[in-house]
Amino acid sequence: MLRQAGIKIWVDGSPWIGNIDLSFPYLDTDATRTIGVTPGSCGCANYTREQLSEIVAAYFPRGWQMACHVQGDAGVDTILDVYEEALRRWPLDDHRLRLEHVRRREAVAEVEPRHHAVTCSIFVDQIHYWGDVIVDGLFGPEHGEPWMPCGSAVATGMRISLHNDPPVTPEEPLRNISVAATRIAPSGRVLGPEERLTVEQAIRAQTIDAAYQLFSDDVIGSLEVGKYADMVVLSADPRVVPAEEIADLEVQRTYLAGRQVYAK
Repeated sequence: MLRQAGIKIWVDGSPWIGNIDLSFPYLDTDATRTIGVTPGSCGCANYTREQLSEIVAAYFPRGWQMACHVQGDAGVDTILDVYEEALRRWPLDDHRLRLEHVRRREAVAEVEPRHHAVTCSIFVDQIHYWGDVIVDGLFGPEHGEPWMPCGSAVATGMRISLHNDPPVTPEEPLRNISVAATRIAPSGRVLGPEERLTVEQAIRAQTIDAAYQLFSDDVIGSLEVGKYADMVVLSADPRVVPAEEIADLEVQRTYLAGRQVYAK
C-alpha cells in the first residue's frame, strides 16, 4: 500500500497568504487586504535558485524523483531552470520530474518543449471552491480565468494528474473529474472554458496518468492482466451522465487487489 516515491520541495506556497512567486502583482481588493497582501506585491518564493539547485543535487543523482510544489509563474521558471541544469549534469531519459499545482497556462505551455517528460499535477478543485475569489479578489480575469490550466497542459501532449490537497479540500476524485470537464465556479460561471478537459481525459488524469507520475503505471491505474485489480463500482457511467453530475455519483463497491473492501 505504501512506497517512498521521491522528494517534495515547496518552491513557493499558497496564494491565500501571499506566498506565491509571481511575475505580476496581486490586485488591491478587500480580499487581498483581508489576507494581508501588500498592494503591488508579487508574492515571494521559499528558496533561491541556488538553494533549489542544492536540494535537487542532493537527491536527483541518487535516483529520487523530484516533485516541486509551485504555483507562481516566476517560481515555475526558476524550478525549470533547476531541472534543466540537473538533466545536463545527470542525464536521465525517463525522469518524470514533477510540478505540483501549476496554476498558469504560460507555465504548462513552456514545460514540454524545455524538458521532455516533465509532468504536472493540477489542483483543479480550487475552481469549485474559490474560482470567483481567484478572479475577482486576487488576480483578475487575465490571470484568474485560466487558473489550473488542464486543457493547455494536455494540448502539449503532457500526461497530467488531478489531485486534492487535504486539509485544503477533501479527497474528491469524482469531483476533480467533474470540475476539470466543466470549470464551474461557485457563482455558476465557467472559468476559462478553453481549459476544460473531456470526461475521458479527466478520467485518465485521475487514473492511469496519475499512476504514470508515480512510476506505478505498470501495476495500477488501469484494468489489465498483471496489474492489481483496484477498482470502484459507480452508480452510473461517468461517460454518460452530464459532466456536472459526476461529482455526485455514488461509490457502491470498492476493490483493492481484487478483494472487496467496501460495499454501500
